[in-house]
Amino acid sequence: MALSIAIMGKDPMSEVGVEKKDLKESTIIDSDLLAIDFCGEAIPLSELRIAERYQKMIRNYDNPAFRKLMTKTQKRIKIIEPILKKYGVPADFKYLPLIESAMSDEATSHRGAGGYWQLMPSTAKSLGLVVNGTRDDRKHLVKSTHAAGKYLRNLHRQLGSWTLVAAAYNAGPTHIQNKLDAQNKDDYFTLRLNSETTRYIYKILAVKEWFNNPERSKEWGSGDVVDRLAEYKQEQKKAELQSKKAESDLEKAESLEKAEMQLARESSTLVAGS
Repeated sequence: MALSIAIMGKDPMSEVGVEKKDLKESTIIDSDLLAIDFCGEAIPLSELRIAERYQKMIRNYDNPAFRKLMTKTQKRIKIIEPILKKYGVPADFKYLPLIESAMSDEATSHRGAGGYWQLMPSTAKSLGLVVNGTRDDRKHLVKSTHAAGKYLRNLHRQLGSWTLVAAAYNAGPTHIQNKLDAQNKDDYFTLRLNSETTRYIYKILAVKEWFNNPERSKEWGSGDVVDRLAEYKQEQKKAELQSKKAESDLEKAESLEKAEMQLARESSTLVAGS
């Protein structure tokens, strides 16, 4: 940024020039690296804290065990996607069973959630599944996916955002709605949540990206993207400080010019009256 100011005598300011350098993420980072979405909702990866969380999760899933799971679950994912589509649920949710149960029908939680989609018994029953001592439909991929599709659709009708739906799937819709109301927010990425729910969307994103964009995932995992973004943010902050200083200097120069012009007018009046 360059600031040039010249004031000659009592003449108006003859030269005032401010040159501002526009910094953009796209000049430092390939825009494709930032063009990541969840169910069509953009992820604000230009924000450093968001980018750092995403990078961490990408790295967490970069391991042989997950790559083996990806291969193992391909057929089940193909079964899940058209069922979700029937309920108007975006395809990105087909990866949910991988982070909920590692796509295992035998997975159970200490709270009682079970099956591929880790549905609680009461929730499963309310969605039409049979859960008793001799039968558990949560372990049936097709039946449980129909139930999950209904549940996700209902959550979206309530919350209006698929990222918030993902958060509600983890923490419960009442909890998320209470947080939205208490914090007067309507966006997942500005909402203060517990650590597990905060990480949840990044888990889905990481799984989705490793399936669909392994090369982009590798670049994020390298750390280079976040490093460049941090560098950009630092330069942006410097540019903003310089801009404020330039504006302040300009205001001072204008004030000085006005004062000098006022003094000149007063001097002229005195000379004319003498």
